[in-house]
Amino acid sequence: MSDFPPQPASKPVEASADFLANIIGDPRNVGERIQAGPVLRMMYETALSVAMRHSGARAVLVGFDRVDLPSHIRHLDLVRMEGQVVEVGQSSMIIEIRCEVKPHDEREFVGSNVGFVTMVAVDAKGQPLTSIPALDYDSPAGSAAKALAHHRKAQLAERQAALEWIDEKHDFQLGDVLEPEQSVRYEYLRPSETALQFKGQVISPGSYLDGRVKAGDFLAWLDQAAKYTASQFTRNENMVTLSVNDILFKQPVHSTDRIELNSRVIHVRNHTLEVSIDITVHALNGEQYTLDPVDLQLLNYGPSGEKRRITTGLLMDEADQESLRRYIRARTRYAFWKSNPESHLMQKPH
Repeated sequence: MSDFPPQPASKPVEASADFLANIIGDPRNVGERIQAGPVLRMMYETALSVAMRHSGARAVLVGFDRVDLPSHIRHLDLVRMEGQVVEVGQSSMIIEIRCEVKPHDEREFVGSNVGFVTMVAVDAKGQPLTSIPALDYDSPAGSAAKALAHHRKAQLAERQAALEWIDEKHDFQLGDVLEPEQSVRYEYLRPSETALQFKGQVISPGSYLDGRVKAGDFLAWLDQAAKYTASQFTRNENMVTLSVNDILFKQPVHSTDRIELNSRVIHVRNHTLEVSIDITVHALNGEQYTLDPVDLQLLNYGPSGEKRRITTGLLMDEADQESLRRYIRARTRYAFWKSNPESHLMQKPH
């Protein structure tokens, strides 16, 4: 028997909109930049609330569109996230999350970032529901939500088109990864020399009855692993995540699973680098499967918050075709976002 009341055949956008607002971070680190993990966890929690309000059922995370986190969110800032459903499938919901921040020493909120989260409604056994309420766009917020959903689809198609040639090409040469402007580097590491391995369980307080972990806790762990990998490479503890590329969780993760993370640096620029994390799930029954890699871009900065040049470079080798491919994918993604600033869908200050 469901804990939710029966749902209508359709709902307007406004019916499921919700927000979360909370002081984020650790009082011991007041004023310092906060890592992306707590922000991603809060985005997930906001999307979860919206998804359950719309579907009248439990919901689980399937994916994040690329999320950019350019604003300086600091410990003890007040963070407010507003979410609404912008598109509905048979059991899936695309939820827009808008984040704004009020620093602890300021009086006004400022826009921070925008993200799109895909959630799926599930039954008590964790299986996708066969149908959920449709989205009624015939409302004050409906037309804007419909336009936003259309823009998102167009953006995803552009991103995919920009990367297609990489998947189609079989052999890469060293010349393919030479940068037009060479940065000054004092040491070089092969991509394999940047690799780190993590393995453990994701334990979520109040896990679901079917044992699934809360995806927000998983995202926070991924961010922690990326930051450690980046800090090892740069020999600098001051690293913060600026963006997380598209995430897709094609299978659930349970609290009894052992999760193996294999991270490495795949691309380096003047002040930023990209870390890619391969994810292998070891189930309690002995089964093993992989999830899609998660790629995070991190900024190298100094104690006072200023950008710091990265003086370690990557030593590429034509024999390592996988590293060449990942390098070019990361560089192409970066070039796409730089040339398509409107695709960031940045939050605008009020």
